[in-house]
Amino acid sequence: MELNPIPVAADGRDIGECIYCGAQRGPLNREHAVPYGLNGPWTLLRASCDDCARITHKFERDTLRSLWPTIRNALRMQTRRPKERTAILPLVVVRAGVRQTIQIPRERYPIYLQTPLFPAPGAVCGRPPRRGVFTNLDVLHIAGPSFKEVSAEYPGAEFVGMQTNFSPEDFARTIAKIAYCAAVFALGVGPFTNSPVKAVILGKDENIGHWVGCWEREEINPPVGLHSMRVFCSGTDIHVVLRLFAQFRAPEYHVVLGAADPTFVASDKWPWPR
Repeated sequence: MELNPIPVAADGRDIGECIYCGAQRGPLNREHAVPYGLNGPWTLLRASCDDCARITHKFERDTLRSLWPTIRNALRMQTRRPKERTAILPLVVVRAGVRQTIQIPRERYPIYLQTPLFPAPGAVCGRPPRRGVFTNLDVLHIAGPSFKEVSAEYPGAEFVGMQTNFSPEDFARTIAKIAYCAAVFALGVGPFTNSPVKAVILGKDENIGHWVGCWEREEINPPVGLHSMRVFCSGTDIHVVLRLFAQFRAPEYHVVLGAADPTFVASDKWPWPR
């Protein structure tokens, strides 16, 4: 695969239609490529209708609440509900088979970044489409004591840590939505008339792992800054490789957006060599 990447700038871009369903009438909402709750810097103006915004908001909200509530609190990431943010965080301790949830001060809490890991997208490795997405969960120690160090405070504990119950499908759709918005941010909606990832985002295509996975080649986004991403082409197919929490060496994700619209490819708007 020959890579011809372009970075995604951090300015706003006015779209004027829903990037998911194409609606132009009715109110159109601004769309954060990276969710607001992750301090995302890329914003699309007039880019989603109310119906599509409700769909994307739900899986993004559920992902942030289930997967990253602790690290968002620890890093003081922005929130629309600042009064709900507390200075204590829940630690799960199991002793003699009895589970307890103990609240400890934020400054003494083990801060871990939970990172789902996927195979490469089926579309690039030749795997046939299949429903859902296969995932493992890795954790990266970011700050504070380790769980092993904290466990010394609870003699006889069989388990000291945190519990996560998240949806891999919701997370993968969140990654797909971020990548698609980034590509629209860089190129506009013109190339994506028939992009298959729009059906994944809206829940109309359950073959998520065919289009979303981990990047398995040499890193594209260096471990610098909070989030970074690159849009690139292979022939006329458009891909995005993105890295959330880049400075913590989190994994890179690869989203296949499919073949660009031929009219766009033939125009002077196509940014890569033909």
